[in-house]
Amino acid sequence: MNLLDELTTERGRVIGFGRVKIPKIPQIGFNAEIPLLSFIVQKGDEQEYVATCIHLLIDGYGIDREGAVSDMIGHIWDFLLRNFKNTEPQSDVWYHLYDLAKSNAVNGPLWDKYHALQYYFASLGEQDQYTELGEKINSVDTLAKELKNKLEAIADEVVDGIDSRNWRVLDGIRDRLVVQYKKVEKDGVAAA
Repeated sequence: MNLLDELTTERGRVIGFGRVKIPKIPQIGFNAEIPLLSFIVQKGDEQEYVATCIHLLIDGYGIDREGAVSDMIGHIWDFLLRNFKNTEPQSDVWYHLYDLAKSNAVNGPLWDKYHALQYYFASLGEQDQYTELGEKINSVDTLAKELKNKLEAIADEVVDGIDSRNWRVLDGIRDRLVVQYKKVEKDGVAAA
């Protein structure tokens, strides 16, 4: 049996997987240390791509992989900000996140695809790059700290009750939040 045969879903074929790190940024009211979030990317028949965060069951869509992942990150960002910003007690939010991540009929098949890719790459002799992963996570944390001065400079930027700093921050760091990604080429050869 070929592990690549296990990558078909109702939305298309899984073409890659990765992890996202959403940084803690207290200056905008987001003071939660979120664990790494795993995702898969699927390519549909109509050349549409769907990136799905398996932990939170949040999708992003695009005409290419990068667009779908970027859209997913935006939806994750919005979801986490809405749930954690100025929410007391936060224990309810953490339980809700845990409840979303529990194995169920929706995320179970997604985890199966994620694990099929993990074992596929392992069968090729590729190991998880924990040192590189740690460096990228540290880079995201450093970036969040660097934002402190920028955020203080635009501290009062609220339009129609919406704090646009949240989205300006995301736009400035979005491309650095994917800390790990591996894709499968059409011929079955892995590419980073």
